[in-house]
Amino acid sequence: MLMKMMIPFQRIFGFFLLMGVLFSVGCEEQAQDQSSEIPLKIKSFRFEQLDPTVEGKIDSVNKEIHASVPHTADITHLTPTVTYTEGARLSPASGYAYDFSSPLDFTLTQEDRSVTYTVFVDTAESDQNELKKLLFPDLYLEQKVQNQDITLTVPYGTDLTQVKTRFVVSDYASVDPASNSQLDLTQPLEITVTSESGKKQQYTLSVEHRPQQKGVRAFWVPAPWHSPFLKSYENIKEGVAFADQHNFNTLYIVAWSMNKILYPSQTLMEHSSYSSVQESLFGDYTGGSGDPLKDVISVAHDHGLKVVLWYEYGFMANWGNAPTPENNVILAEHPGWVGINNQGHPANYNGTDYYYNAYHPEVRDFMTSMVMEAVRNYNIDGIQGDDRMPAMPRNAGYDTTTVRLYKEDHNGQAPPDDPNNSEWVEWRANILNQFWKQLHDSVKTADPGCVVACSPNPYPWAFDNLMQDWPEWLDQGTVDLLSVQCYRTSLPSYNATINEVLSYFNSHGSGDKSRLAPGLLAYGSDGLTDPGLLADQIEANRARNIPGEAFFYGHPLRRDTMQHLLKAKYPGEAKLPAFFK
Repeated sequence: MLMKMMIPFQRIFGFFLLMGVLFSVGCEEQAQDQSSEIPLKIKSFRFEQLDPTVEGKIDSVNKEIHASVPHTADITHLTPTVTYTEGARLSPASGYAYDFSSPLDFTLTQEDRSVTYTVFVDTAESDQNELKKLLFPDLYLEQKVQNQDITLTVPYGTDLTQVKTRFVVSDYASVDPASNSQLDLTQPLEITVTSESGKKQQYTLSVEHRPQQKGVRAFWVPAPWHSPFLKSYENIKEGVAFADQHNFNTLYIVAWSMNKILYPSQTLMEHSSYSSVQESLFGDYTGGSGDPLKDVISVAHDHGLKVVLWYEYGFMANWGNAPTPENNVILAEHPGWVGINNQGHPANYNGTDYYYNAYHPEVRDFMTSMVMEAVRNYNIDGIQGDDRMPAMPRNAGYDTTTVRLYKEDHNGQAPPDDPNNSEWVEWRANILNQFWKQLHDSVKTADPGCVVACSPNPYPWAFDNLMQDWPEWLDQGTVDLLSVQCYRTSLPSYNATINEVLSYFNSHGSGDKSRLAPGLLAYGSDGLTDPGLLADQIEANRARNIPGEAFFYGHPLRRDTMQHLLKAKYPGEAKLPAFFK
């Protein structure tokens, strides 16, 4: 009875087991049928690291994806974020950087099926159409653009009929007229900037001339061993013609250097060991009248240029070695004229510039007498003291004559050992200041129209090192023309220096900037100065309403690059200031 009952149970269990297997197989087949019905596809393709995000356009029919990224994007290193059919595998994977400079395939795989999309990435056309800057290389000018109306200011006399013009515009934009063209700027110029995508923006350029300036344009003419200008009459004519052609109006002609003089001086002959006047002059001059100063004055005046005599060495005795009666023609006659410092040695600045004793009354008289010979005997337009006249090294004044004079003024008390003692500094500075006033008054008495000029170093450096108190000279009214030596090799340093000079000039002088012609360095220890830097320095002067400058020195200006600069910055004549007769 039991056996009969178990058989149906086993059969029933087997039946259900079979049915379960059949049901499972059927579900798997159904699932497989359902998954095969879901297409493999990429749903989105984005470059999310770009700003803004770039979304690729998906062509599901041709299995292509196209994306345009900005020009600034690195197309060789883009990271896509990809969404695609769930359960599929993407190769290469989403979220990694790839090189899209060539079409790149992305393949979706699921079991025994796959699909491949080809991704094409290019750069989008830019909408930028900005005019950023205009450059005028022949004029050494550039103009930043603030709005659609642009105004450029150029020197008086600039020829605007053919001006080379360069335009700096947005990347991938074009400009009309074309950059680097020779353009007529006598009338307002319409400029069109077109973006890569075709959007246009209009600008108008107008050019204005500055008014004609009233100021000194000068260059220094050094001794014949530095420049051929004064070696012959022919060279003088050529040099003056060059100055006139490039719209200079003043020449600073060397008169005194290395114990040599430009003109015959009875004073120098009486106080030196020279055996003849010819021996005391700069060198063998040929042609003309035989007198280089007479000839340069005559030729310069014929061209409308003024001649200012530059006493370059001033109170300086020797350069490079200490002066002695054996190597110095003046000390040979006056050994007591040498300057002495607080160490008991010949007074010098920087170990190279050795000085006569400017605190000695006879030395000052000697210098005044030489200057006055030129004022009385020649039709010069001015005289100029250098950074060495009046000047003395800060630690000088310890010679017997100066010590005696100090004691006479101080009840027998000797000068302080410290050369920077304020009272001792003031006492010595007063001697130099008084010399300059007496020289000024002597010149003006002999020739009221003769300009008294000076070319010191910037203050307070000049006073701290060489006792030159030129703000005091401005207060005294004993300086008609000031050419401070602003020899700087960068624009920031020049700006700082000229601002410093102006601070003293404005507070001590009349404020008449036609009396200021800063010295610019055309040639220095490093060679020829970059003309672009000189152009920037001239523009810095104009921005401060300084109408002129003086170049140290003239001969390097003959270089083609320098003549190009002069043509750009001095295209028209400048009027001479009223203080010239």
